[in-house]
Amino acid sequence: MLKGSLKSAPLSDVFQLIALSQKSGILTVERMDRHARIYFTQGRVAYAHMRSGAHLGEVLVRMDLVTALEVQEILMTQRRESPGTLLGRMAVERGILAEDDLARAIERQAFDVVGEVLTWSDGAFEFHDVDANASQVPFGHGVDALVLLMRVIQSSEEVREVSVPPEAVFSRSGDPTKAELPPGAWEVLAQLDAKSSARAIAAELDMGEQRVYHVLGRLEQLRVVERSPYLADEPLVLVVGASQALRRLIMLALQRGGLRTATAGYEDVAAGISEHHPRALLIDDDGRAWDLVRELRKGGAHAHLPVLVLVDEPPRAGLFRRLPKAEWLQKPFQELELQHEVAQLLGRRGLVGSSTGP
Repeated sequence: MLKGSLKSAPLSDVFQLIALSQKSGILTVERMDRHARIYFTQGRVAYAHMRSGAHLGEVLVRMDLVTALEVQEILMTQRRESPGTLLGRMAVERGILAEDDLARAIERQAFDVVGEVLTWSDGAFEFHDVDANASQVPFGHGVDALVLLMRVIQSSEEVREVSVPPEAVFSRSGDPTKAELPPGAWEVLAQLDAKSSARAIAAELDMGEQRVYHVLGRLEQLRVVERSPYLADEPLVLVVGASQALRRLIMLALQRGGLRTATAGYEDVAAGISEHHPRALLIDDDGRAWDLVRELRKGGAHAHLPVLVLVDEPPRAGLFRRLPKAEWLQKPFQELELQHEVAQLLGRRGLVGSSTGP
């Protein structure tokens, strides 16, 4: 077993040691409330995930390999019938995802996880050896760990050079064919509408938020785009639920609709409201949602906070106990359907397109 502090042993060094030694095992990295696990098979990265970070379902949706509706249907089947079956494997078995595409999505998720943990300057790590033939995460032959590490480091250095704030709004201002554009520029330019924030644009693309902000910053330097004097009007919605995977899907849909999001578990709702001051609450019901809304409605500064509850079945008010005032939407939902319901909740005609000015 290998363990230590990130202050005394940079994670990049630990990563290289595992790769060059061709070890098989699990590298766990923790920092405050963040927790990442990277699975190695003979020095190659087989899989990586992070608690509160991007879920494989979200990655698949971002890459346009499956729809948010299909991911929800798999999650519902997981919960009811196959709690031990991995989402990616279920997607392949259903015939909606090819093995090669699953491998690409796993590599993308690993890139994001490794990119995140390499920015941590404090925290702790621990590596446990396992038998190379043991079944850890059955996802093929994995990714070359050293190549992945080099890609992450190069991308991080580029992003640090220039960036823009997430709420900034841009429009085209120059001829992109007359400039040497950075990688990904055409994809970003295709999303510009002089209304959407950099955050909303990033949610539409499979490039990572910081990469999109970097590309917009370079395009601004090249005078291909110009920044609006007004920031995007993006109300914040607090997303509550027990399933991290579904919370991430909900947040992605809302960000694509031009909203900011924060997330909380059922036990942390009061703290989340106090910290983020949301304009609305969206709750994924696991049997506790209506009790939570009742508590919220009892009084206090947030008693009238708009609430949308996602339900498995249409709710039926009890004979002597009426449901508290809240809107509801049945799962699985379509992205546009969810965006429309939240727009109604916030009293907005459309989510994307409003800007704040004097």
